[in-house]
Amino acid sequence: MDYMFELYEQVKDDMKFFIASDVRAKILISLRSGSKNLADLRKEIHLSSSTILHGMNQLEQKNFIFRESGNYSLSQTGEVVSNKLIDVMRSFYSLNLCEGLFLNHDISCIPPNLFKDIGCLEKSFIVKSTSTNIMRPQEVLSEFLAKSKNFKQLTSVYNPASVQIFMNTLENGGDVQLIMTKGIIDKLVETAGEEKLDKWIKEGNLKLMKIDEDVKISLTTGDNFIALGLFSADGAYDLNISLISHGEEAISWGERLFEHYLQIANLVEFKGRKTHDEIVALEK
Repeated sequence: MDYMFELYEQVKDDMKFFIASDVRAKILISLRSGSKNLADLRKEIHLSSSTILHGMNQLEQKNFIFRESGNYSLSQTGEVVSNKLIDVMRSFYSLNLCEGLFLNHDISCIPPNLFKDIGCLEKSFIVKSTSTNIMRPQEVLSEFLAKSKNFKQLTSVYNPASVQIFMNTLENGGDVQLIMTKGIIDKLVETAGEEKLDKWIKEGNLKLMKIDEDVKISLTTGDNFIALGLFSADGAYDLNISLISHGEEAISWGERLFEHYLQIANLVEFKGRKTHDEIVALEK
């Protein structure tokens, strides 16, 4: 911990250099898309020539930009800095957007490397229950599911509406991958029947995985969306709020979260027995 305080002391002036100036930050963001002359910058960031020139002189002194034939470009260091600046902006935006989802909820199920990429969720929206429709998050999820032909879901929560949609998808030849805790798999067998599940698995349309740990999350990805729900800090799943996104980066983020748990899940196969108590989970 002492090292981190020492590191802060060494870089705090560099951080203030950007945080304290809208002008410098906007110039770096603008030049990220390519070299520009003063007129281009003035038109894009809506500041006076004198203000822009003052900011560019400061950036030149730090070797973040260089001037050539009247055009300004990012140096190699400037490119790194501008990319980090964009990453920080996106992260703060996503955290503000998702504050209601993350605050007072269990976020331990999201690996640190994915939290570092939280900016990927910037093109998302939060769905909340209302006084006139407490089931709104589940209804919105069902609407998205109904428009997809292929799904992946990681969950320790049983949602009858989602299960019915998954079954309809499998009946129509779609592909479904499920990572579930044992209790949820038992409920799935009770609802769909071992014979149907076994048939879909053998046909290659269903991949059913069992996760041993009690995963405090519900993640669903479809053809063009991601849906995320979390457990409250008191241990109960929060039905009142969820995140939905169409964004490509958000969907990729959800895929990486699913793959993280896929690596530690066990493949479920049925041995042709008649009761769900005789499910055998085989190690991959």
